[in-house]
Amino acid sequence: MNPVDVICRIPADHPALPGHFPDNPVVPGVVLLELVQRQARVLAGFRDGPTRWQRIKFLRPVRPEQPIRLHIEGAADQFSFTIRTEDGEAVARGQCRHGPLA
Repeated sequence: MNPVDVICRIPADHPALPGHFPDNPVVPGVVLLELVQRQARVLAGFRDGPTRWQRIKFLRPVRPEQPIRLHIEGAADQFSFTIRTEDGEAVARGQCRHGPLA
């Protein structure tokens, strides 16, 4: 797949946000990973099915409605990703593979 860049934001009314954290909302890491995987499927042809996340690093929090840039590159069965803020600061990075979970 060709590298893909897309700007996204997690809406303030996302159902995973209540409790993360009152008066200081932070987007949970699992929501960011779901966004990455969904974008990899839609924009880059990553296959459906079981996945394995590898070498995941969360480097700084993401706030609701904060614009983030996803960079995804790889193949239909595995990809690497980086999430950055609008000013280029790294938020998270890692790899994902499609295949058996064994």
